Amino acid sequence: MFIKFFKSSFFIQYLVIGITGLCLWISAFITPPGMPAPEGPVPLYSLCYQMFHGMPLLATVIGFCLLLAETYWLTRILSHHELVLKNSSLSALVFLVMMSFLPDQLTLNPINIALGFMILILHHLLISYNKPEHLDRIFAAGFFTAIASMFYLPFILWFVFVIVSFLVFRAGNWRAWMAAFIGLITPFLYLAVWHFWHNELVVKALEFPIFFGHFLVFPNPFHADFWMLSGFTLLLALWGIFLFQGGPQKTVEIRVKTNILLWTLVFTLLSFVFSRSMAIFHPALAMPALAMVITGTLIGLKKTRVAETILLVYFFSVLLNNLFIHNYIYH
Repeated sequence: MFIKFFKSSFFIQYLVIGITGLCLWISAFITPPGMPAPEGPVPLYSLCYQMFHGMPLLATVIGFCLLLAETYWLTRILSHHELVLKNSSLSALVFLVMMSFLPDQLTLNPINIALGFMILILHHLLISYNKPEHLDRIFAAGFFTAIASMFYLPFILWFVFVIVSFLVFRAGNWRAWMAAFIGLITPFLYLAVWHFWHNELVVKALEFPIFFGHFLVFPNPFHADFWMLSGFTLLLALWGIFLFQGGPQKTVEIRVKTNILLWTLVFTLLSFVFSRSMAIFHPALAMPALAMVITGTLIGLKKTRVAETILLVYFFSVLLNNLFIHNYIYH
């Protein structure tokens, strides 16, 4: 029944989604998890960490508000480009639940900040489809890739995703490539001037090859609940991808834009090798695409009882782990 309910997009649907989010995050508001410490040359996240790590409740509140904003924004983008059923709020529910599947994630962290920029990049790239004159949006995609990497360094690899989007769109002339590259280097030029002014440019520049010189290194242990819920999430994702049929109208434009979202899964996997201590947070970068495919699959089902049962089991598994199981086992 709830799939039919969330096929609409009114205030009541978003109110229910907000209440669902509060249920999943309530344990974090009671016992806030700590913000993960900065890793690598991430000046903007280091600044956030200095400001908020001593106030874990405030960091959790900001993280929750950021998630709600990303949920709403992603839903609008998917609906506007008709990647899911227009005016459906089901993708918002799926995205919010999947973004809350581990207690350690329920705070402000570099990946959920970078995810906001990733959604912004998708917004600019999707609008630029078949509009080669929109060099400002292509510049913005490169620019926000650089800004996001100053919160989470492995995100710098997503500049290749911007280039791949040109190939998928078959619209990547040299001006688009240059606009994207200039957008990418602009924030780093300002950062280089700042470090040069403080006589630390060489030291800071060497941090980049040192960081990327180590990969597939995961210093933090993956606990049992991570493996259990990650496996459950992966099964849902594979089910959604296997049955996904594309946008509701399946026009050439919708298929191309859908492929752009699916490419984010590839780059989530590629950049994971550099995630290091942020490995448990990193899968969040795949959630926009997974929300799209799972929503598209659910809306296309004629008989929804089994799917709704599975999703309810998933939701209550996440809820019980966030409320009781994780704290009982590890504290």
